[in-house]
Amino acid sequence: MQLVHVAVAVIMRGNRVLIAKRSDDAHQGGLWEFPGGKVESNETVRHALKRELKEELDIEVNLSDGVQPLISIRHDYGDKAVLLDVWVVSSFEGEAVGAEGQPIKWVEKENLNDFAFPEANKPIISAILLPNKYLITGGYETPDDCMHKLQHAISCHGIKLVQFRNHGLYASDQEAYIAQATGIRDICHYNGVRLILNAPPAILQGIDAAGVHLTYAQANEYSTRPVPRNKWLGVSCHNAEELSNLARLSPDYVLLSPVNKTATHPDAEPMGWEKFKALVETVPYPVFALGGMMDTDMTDAINYGAQGIAAISAWW
Repeated sequence: MQLVHVAVAVIMRGNRVLIAKRSDDAHQGGLWEFPGGKVESNETVRHALKRELKEELDIEVNLSDGVQPLISIRHDYGDKAVLLDVWVVSSFEGEAVGAEGQPIKWVEKENLNDFAFPEANKPIISAILLPNKYLITGGYETPDDCMHKLQHAISCHGIKLVQFRNHGLYASDQEAYIAQATGIRDICHYNGVRLILNAPPAILQGIDAAGVHLTYAQANEYSTRPVPRNKWLGVSCHNAEELSNLARLSPDYVLLSPVNKTATHPDAEPMGWEKFKALVETVPYPVFALGGMMDTDMTDAINYGAQGIAAISAWW
């Protein structure tokens, strides 16, 4: 089956995203999509974006600083296989119109799940909604110390996604874990931050967090997705086999590590950015780079296919 290479644009204006409706007689007709089109053999993805958006929407994209890679997705529909090369477009000239007669709409990004998209577009929505910084909580002396460090990270580093991780407390006293997680959730909610709990999915029955994060071993115990679609599911992975085995669970994102040397796992061999990129290209969901990450690694992470970076010591 031939693979169709498609350049896809997530066109942003503030917190809104432009979507277009496919014609009823097209493949996956009647569904909403992110604008774009087939990459021709004689052009780069960036130039395909520029050409397609001029043809479809009558806008001129600024290629020098107005586009940034978001995610690449391979998807087999059975009758057609596609590679979606997705870029965020943040700078353009003109006012978008449906130049080919297609309906278009500016949508608040938090409302994208209210629209019917082709299955291959679902990970794009996850990538749009996820930030590029993912804080994992580290050590602390008291619950108040934890709260102080969390507030500092949110205020000083612009954190919008937090994973609360305390395996010892969860194992020894789940009531105390839920009490502390509830306080953390309240801080996160006040600051517009999503809270992910590093705990089994059942924890969501005791606290209304945004989702859960599992180790690969924990995730491998499930045959189907263990949380509802309105909750986030993340999984930690370290190699190609683990990444490929997760497809049945439809995770919303994964953490892939270690990319660099890390103090928390000093004996682990880092994979480096080239291997990271090769692994990311095999999976249809957003991937955060983990392991020795600092703010200065963000550009490399994005350019090598990551959603962004996950870290403890960089922000904790």
